[in-house]
Amino acid sequence: MNTRRRPHAAQAVALAAVLTAVVAMPASADNSVIQTINAGTLSASIADLTLGAVDYSHSAQSSTGTMVLTADDSSGSGAGWNVTVVGSDFVYSGAMAGTDIPAANFSLTSASEPASTAGDPVDPSGGPKVPSSFSPPATLDLAHEVLEAELTFGEGTYTQNLGVNLDIPAQSDVGTYTGTMTVTIGSGP
Repeated sequence: MNTRRRPHAAQAVALAAVLTAVVAMPASADNSVIQTINAGTLSASIADLTLGAVDYSHSAQSSTGTMVLTADDSSGSGAGWNVTVVGSDFVYSGAMAGTDIPAANFSLTSASEPASTAGDPVDPSGGPKVPSSFSPPATLDLAHEVLEAELTFGEGTYTQNLGVNLDIPAQSDVGTYTGTMTVTIGSGP
């Protein structure tokens, strides 16, 4: 004799419903994914430039060219920035006992509006832009601000063409004259 009791049909249906509900309910948990973005830097530089060669002359002469400035704001601060440039004397090297050409003989003749290569576009009012204080010709024995971005502008990479002129004194000795540009980018317009 079988003493095992069979569940009633109503109990079997209720038990099946409970088992189905337990199996159908997915387990859940709150999980996090974290991403950190670190601040970058402000940077600015001028590409090397070789001015065209000139012939020896008993008269003063000029040599012109275009320097290319690159400014980058990867700081993420939105604080704005400004770029200044200043030159050194053009130091003589060669077979003669040549005299250096003073930095005051090297000048900025123009500063073009910048072009955006990455990040924020150029905004005519907020920048990056040529500062209203820039007035060519500007001799590079003194620092001159050539580019600026106002607060919340200029978060990107930009290039700017700077026209230059070197006044070469009469009877400058045959050889090579090398100047150095110092480019400084500072936070804030």
